[in-house]
Amino acid sequence: MPVVRVSFYEGRSVEKKRQIAEAITKALVDIGGSKRDGVHVIFENISKTDWVIGGAPEFAEKGGG
Repeated sequence: MPVVRVSFYEGRSVEKKRQIAEAITKALVDIGGSKRDGVHVIFENISKTDWVIGGAPEFAEKGGG
């Protein structure tokens, strides 16, 4: 039973998430040999203010912090 976690900024529509989940599921079925009903996709929607890269919040302006 594969479990795939997708973390990205919040704000994507339900339809976009459905399309992403379908593509991931299809790849795991077609390439990985998984059973479709055994594939789990979990979305983690993270606020830009909670996403830090290189010690600085992602939302901070470059060079200005």
